Amino acid sequence: MMDIDIQEQIRLSGTLKKVLYFNQDNHYCIAVLDNNQKICGTYFDTDLKKLEGETILLKGRWKTHKKYGVQFEFDTLELKEDELFFFLTKIVQGVGTKLAKTLLKKYTQDELANILDNSPSDLLSIKGIKEKKLTTIVTSWNRFKHLRELGEFLGKYGVSSTFITKIYQEFKDVDNLIDKIKQNPYILTNIKGIGFKKADEIGLALGIEATSSFRIGACMSYAMRDYCENHGNSSISKEKLFSLCDEYLNFYDKNDLYEDVLIKTLANNEIYQTKQNRYAPSMLYICEKGILEFFQSRQKQPKNKQIVLDIDQYISKKEQTLGFVLSSEQRKAVKLINSGENTILLIGYAGTGKSTSSRAILELLEEIVSYEDIKCMALSGIASQRISDTTGYNSATIQSELVKIDNSEDDFFPYKVILLDEASMVNSVLFYKIVSKISSETIFIIVGDDGQLPAIGAGDILADAIRFDLAPVCKLTKIYRQNELKAIAVIANNIRVGQVPTYNQSYDDFKFIDVSIKNYYAQKAVLSQYEINRLRDENNNKILHNLINVASSYMQDIYQLIKDKKISQYLTLFQVITPMKSGVLGVENININLQKLFNNNREDAYNGKKYQFKLADKVIHTKNENMNSLTMSEYKQNSDEFAQRRIFNGMLGMIIKLDYQNSKCIVLYPNDDIVVFYDFKDIDHLLSLAYCLTIHKTQGMEYDTALIPMSFSHFIMHNTKLLYTAITRAKNMCYIVGEKEAFESASKKLEITKRETVLSDFLSNQ
Repeated sequence: MMDIDIQEQIRLSGTLKKVLYFNQDNHYCIAVLDNNQKICGTYFDTDLKKLEGETILLKGRWKTHKKYGVQFEFDTLELKEDELFFFLTKIVQGVGTKLAKTLLKKYTQDELANILDNSPSDLLSIKGIKEKKLTTIVTSWNRFKHLRELGEFLGKYGVSSTFITKIYQEFKDVDNLIDKIKQNPYILTNIKGIGFKKADEIGLALGIEATSSFRIGACMSYAMRDYCENHGNSSISKEKLFSLCDEYLNFYDKNDLYEDVLIKTLANNEIYQTKQNRYAPSMLYICEKGILEFFQSRQKQPKNKQIVLDIDQYISKKEQTLGFVLSSEQRKAVKLINSGENTILLIGYAGTGKSTSSRAILELLEEIVSYEDIKCMALSGIASQRISDTTGYNSATIQSELVKIDNSEDDFFPYKVILLDEASMVNSVLFYKIVSKISSETIFIIVGDDGQLPAIGAGDILADAIRFDLAPVCKLTKIYRQNELKAIAVIANNIRVGQVPTYNQSYDDFKFIDVSIKNYYAQKAVLSQYEINRLRDENNNKILHNLINVASSYMQDIYQLIKDKKISQYLTLFQVITPMKSGVLGVENININLQKLFNNNREDAYNGKKYQFKLADKVIHTKNENMNSLTMSEYKQNSDEFAQRRIFNGMLGMIIKLDYQNSKCIVLYPNDDIVVFYDFKDIDHLLSLAYCLTIHKTQGMEYDTALIPMSFSHFIMHNTKLLYTAITRAKNMCYIVGEKEAFESASKKLEITKRETVLSDFLSNQ
């Protein structure tokens, strides 16, 4: 038989009969269709076994494997769904899967649509539909039926039902959306998951010329924005930008064409030039330029008056109330403020006393301003509560303060002193929003740890501010250790500088549980790749087993906190932190296993695509979104006066009710005093279980106990910044469970990648 190697991408559909092989780490799978055609490829959306018996659509090509014969190697795999069935079950309220099947068994799609449009009362004859439910169904149908038109339009171009729903949710306030998409299909790239290539496929089908400046300009803007978002950069070189355009457009040697489009794009202020051959998206350019102007204007301001005349005497007295002696580094921070500085950078590594220094500075400032004039801010509600607890001053989340000022008639925050905590995790856009609301008279204290991972999103403001001396810097390096058995800070700081710490001794706050592969390197030298992968899978399952054993010791405490309604403490008592989302030791699999351990609630659960959601589950909000909500006191009073509040990515909460009658999941966010109402249909893209989180998701947070799995399966993610950040999330106890070789390797793998930023472009040659 001749080898088949057809390169052109083709379509294939069929019913998924059985999954023969599925690798949890890289999601590579082999399966067979009902006609015995074999398929293979990588699939990340869900466990493929869940789709057995479903009709699927594939795009790919036929290949011949020397051992397994002819296989269809797919690039994309989508679930083929009846369009109206999807619409009824996922969009229209009041219609579940069972009722939708009943309706579509009795009526054709056209008949059912006609009844819902013109004679909905006919449905009262259907079992399970009464007047109240019919009102809910019809109201929802009338509100969302134009989504069907969008589905019919985009379905022709292979856009899945899931993405059609996302598009509608993003653009639901846009009039004549289909016409807008026809005019500019590239607006679809604003939807996460719809990249340039899918939008471009629609654009070319609509007749947009391949070499048109409109198409190339859209590609240039998308490529720059996407690259910056994914790499944390706020600027990009021309060479890199043009190479990305080549990849997206399948062009080569089109630099002259790119140059022409670049000139037009610059003229329209869609992008900006930062220096020779470097460019930035307009939003990031404006933000970082504004941040630089903020710091520069403060440098030019005259200093404030000295607060106390004899600062050494003041500090000596203050030390008596603080309960300990300030170090020379901490004294320097207090003296900087006393000397009249209006902005300082208080930088400290783990265990160096940032909170104590912050408290001393704020108490000094209370000599000249009132207690109410001082405000601490942090990105999360939990971090905000922590800085309030450690300093004794009022605190709030950054976002709540921004919302407050946006809803007022004031131009600036109404505070004379603002302390921004965990500044390393504040990206360019958010940092600009903060400084644009700080008046010239306000004293601004920026507290952070530049040893941690940089912010999620573009920019590296804290690192740039230190590097270019944008404000006076006070660096805290001395580690405060209660006794020799307290090791978290020491171990973390050894890792920060690339040193393998003394980790296998007995400590009160750190424990390494060794689950290594015996003679791994010797075995690696003689085993096949398949055998090595199998060996690693077996060991990862051992690590998971040990992880669950550790977690089980916290079950009773967790149950008690929930019983006592101490929800904030429940959310931060115990946290598993891992670098990856997929695989045996990825977020998704660990969450499923921990839910079985911590929440054995046998009542009904809402079945999402990845997770079941149960009463009392620990959850995290995953996307900035305006949501219907109440305060806790309003919720207790059964108020239906909902307010639209901004709920932010990373907020930790607990499910307090699953309302099946109204298809609502109700979540309490205790640190923000908000109860949020989620439609069941929105849960998958707005909520996730939070028993286990990625290291990036835990930035700025602190937990009583943190547990970190360590495996060479995560090698690509291992580095000193990542591990330092993970370990420093633990307040009282840190467990690391896994391979000692992987831990030692990560401890030595220095993260030296520097983000390319607008600030750096402006200042690096000055």
